[in-house]
Amino acid sequence: MQRLARLSTRHAHASAPACSAAQVATDKATDSGAGQPPQIVFPREGPGVNYALNWALCAKGVAPKGEAYRNLRESELKKLNAAIPAPSKATSVYARGSYSAGATDISKAHFNRLYKEVTASLTSAQKLYVHDGAIGSSPLSDAKVRTISDNPSSALLFRSILEPAPTRQVSQQEFPFTVYIASSYSPSDVASVGLTDKDKKAFVVIDYDRSAMILGGSAFTDVETVKKALAALTAPSVLSRDALPLSARVVVQGGATVVVFAPETVIQKNGGLLKAAISPDLGVIWSKEGVARLFASKEAGATNLYKTPSSVVLVTADSSGAVPEISKVTPEKAGALFVAGYNGEDFQPGYQAGPGSVDPVELAKKFTALLESTNVPAFLVNASVLQENDLLEYIESTVTEKLPKSKGKKPSETAGTGQPKTARNSGSKKPE
Repeated sequence: MQRLARLSTRHAHASAPACSAAQVATDKATDSGAGQPPQIVFPREGPGVNYALNWALCAKGVAPKGEAYRNLRESELKKLNAAIPAPSKATSVYARGSYSAGATDISKAHFNRLYKEVTASLTSAQKLYVHDGAIGSSPLSDAKVRTISDNPSSALLFRSILEPAPTRQVSQQEFPFTVYIASSYSPSDVASVGLTDKDKKAFVVIDYDRSAMILGGSAFTDVETVKKALAALTAPSVLSRDALPLSARVVVQGGATVVVFAPETVIQKNGGLLKAAISPDLGVIWSKEGVARLFASKEAGATNLYKTPSSVVLVTADSSGAVPEISKVTPEKAGALFVAGYNGEDFQPGYQAGPGSVDPVELAKKFTALLESTNVPAFLVNASVLQENDLLEYIESTVTEKLPKSKGKKPSETAGTGQPKTARNSGSKKPE
């Protein structure tokens, strides 16, 4: 017992080990009297000091030297001067993994070096803010995410992005995906970590195989890029649970649910469609149980799981005159249109506008199979021959399959993408 006390006393005055939960609440030795061995006060937990959390952070490569707070309430974060930052734009995204598209490649060696520098930066922070949540509103198909940050404003931001998750368990196994937010970090040698000079103040780097993402500098303020990166990070996990992670929106009209794929240029020009969507955010998860949002809803009490779609609508913007205003298509044709993702200018396979971690061809096969197994009808709508805000009317018509008769309209100069354009040669064939 005396030997244990001597060891504990020595530990209390030693420098913190690389990954020690005891360092979280250094065992405080106090003399019980002359000639008596010191008594150890254990445990010593409180706000910002939690053994289980710190061990879990150690497993993620971060050994806190200061305090670490988890899932603080909005009011608590605001007391720390946290605020939702003004959104920034044009943050570079790097990625690596068994499949990666829509992002600049980064090597495993470069990622590993960056990871070491970022985790070292977080380890040395006086305070860390951990927020646990999920991508996907339904626990049947969601992906649990842990964020570790040196900035309370980023914790507040992720509270608004991630769906709530059970907070009782703090183990790293409960949250397999990790986002490291190092707002105070800037690489001293960008080339050594695979970045460029323009990325010095903000960058996003994803390692799909490692289930990890790094947001450096002010990158967390680029909300749209962060959401697209989160969707890509967790997509393989969602797919492994027999659910489809889709770059689509859900429209609910009269109790009917419609999954809509459309180019963002079309969506943003159709205010009625945006209002009818359950969320302004792009991204849904479709499974046999129904349809779930990808990101948190701003509406209190919002439904977590919507019923199986009454229809699926794929929107294109073809100005050639070969594609009618609206037509019903077979599941096989819907799968082909999904893979093409023609937006009037070029092709975005799977309608994916950001980084991707799932092969769109494989995703299309599962998409086609789900259409067939659920008997959900699919439709193609050509936004180039519609007037602005007519798109919602056409989408609603697919629920009853009482499709509007063709009005013989010519491609609109103001609808859809703004101006009809000819597809650029991308090496793929234009959908027939």
